[in-house]
Amino acid sequence: MSNKKEIFISKIKNADHGYWAGIVFFILILLFIGYLGHKMTLKLMNAQDMPVSTLQIIGSRPYSNDLDIHNVLQELSKSESFFSLDVNEVQKRLEGIAWIKRVAVRRQWPNGLIIHVTDQVPIAYWNDEYLLNDNGEIFKAQQERLTRWLPHFFGPDDVSKIVLTGYQALWPLLDSEGLILSEIMLTQRQSWNVTLGNGSKLVLGRGNDVIRNMRIERFLKVYKHIMPQVSDINYVDLRYDAGFAVNWKKQSGVKAQNEQG
Repeated sequence: MSNKKEIFISKIKNADHGYWAGIVFFILILLFIGYLGHKMTLKLMNAQDMPVSTLQIIGSRPYSNDLDIHNVLQELSKSESFFSLDVNEVQKRLEGIAWIKRVAVRRQWPNGLIIHVTDQVPIAYWNDEYLLNDNGEIFKAQQERLTRWLPHFFGPDDVSKIVLTGYQALWPLLDSEGLILSEIMLTQRQSWNVTLGNGSKLVLGRGNDVIRNMRIERFLKVYKHIMPQVSDINYVDLRYDAGFAVNWKKQSGVKAQNEQG
């Protein structure tokens, strides 16, 4: 046993001390680099040392504004640095702003963000409380920011895209005669009622875009002949295979009457 111990001690005495010194030095270098890397990481991730201090907002924004975006980013910038900020989280939060439809976010060295914003494109009011965009999607936003007139659509939420498609089919026909489509009401049974800008109400009933367009075209052929009496019309029923019926408003002491057209 003592011979083995003496042999081990002899090997240590005869070892290449320069080699082991190099190993120890290399390990110390690695530890030092690791320490510097850790300190640098802490600095880069510190919101106070590397803040997001410049912001460029671009895109089509007729309804959202800079204050909406700054309010969202202010909360994140207090705790996140330029490097630690999660651009996907920024995008998600900004897309939660009522009037914003899409957002793209990218970093700009050394301390900035570029945010490309696309606002919603409102096509109509939906059940008064909401709005409908150009994809037939319902959204809720501050209606006081609207800068132009919009028609009113009413119906179950699951048919919003159908209503938009129907509107896009009817609008050119009415517009060609100088008429404005101001309201569409779609009932639970998929029956269509349309109100024009002059107050005329058209009952189109059920059917697809082709059937509704045919009924509108039939009405437009004779519309100019009854135009002077439009203010006396209660509604026009276009659900007939040929022709239509006019329901006149009640006059004093007289019952409402229907007239087949």
